Amino acid sequence: MKKIFIILGIMMLSGFVLSMQSVYAKEVGYISVHVTETKDIAPNVATIIFGVETTDVDSKRAVERNNQISTKVVSALKTELASDKKSQIQTKNFNLRPNYKYNETDVKTVKNYTAINSVEVKTTDVSKVSALIDVAVKNNVSNVSSLNFSIEDEDAFSTELINIAVDKARNTAKKAALAANQKLGSIKTMRVNVYQQTSNGARLYKTFASADGASASETSTPVETGKIKLNATVDVDFFVK
Repeated sequence: MKKIFIILGIMMLSGFVLSMQSVYAKEVGYISVHVTETKDIAPNVATIIFGVETTDVDSKRAVERNNQISTKVVSALKTELASDKKSQIQTKNFNLRPNYKYNETDVKTVKNYTAINSVEVKTTDVSKVSALIDVAVKNNVSNVSSLNFSIEDEDAFSTELINIAVDKARNTAKKAALAANQKLGSIKTMRVNVYQQTSNGARLYKTFASADGASASETSTPVETGKIKLNATVDVDFFVK
């Protein structure tokens, strides 16, 4: 009877080991697939940053002059964007710095002061970008330090791209599994990343004179918005068996 019990015990243990090996082999076998799906989309948001710089030997006058120009610029921009209820205008990153000069013996003294202010404009009417730049220039902004286009509320586009990318990943994994004489199983892990990328970049040109000799004030600032590339990257690991 002891021998029977021992034999049965060994058989049960062997069956358990085989079962464990089978599960382990199933879990470690997997196929990794990387897919990126891209779509070119016309931007629906523009963000422009204008710089206002004023310099004076008196720091207070430099700041006061800067405030006057900035206030005038903001007022003009608000008038231009009256029809865009989602537009946002704000002043930010104010800075006052001394400018130095040196004499023959390299002694440093303050020459004057420069006040720098930034006016940021965000609009959902990208057709107004050229007009906004012209209005700001007419009201004495010093520079256009930044112009960026983007996509607002990208969720609808993201869902579509993710679905396409996951389907492509699954089809690719099925082909790979078939080539390896395996069957595709469930998803082991999946990582998804969606991001925007300016494809052509925003091109900005300032026209100082036209072919017929028109002055800068009579010409506008041509702007090419280009396209925004929306990318959905999917990394998926599928079990195989």
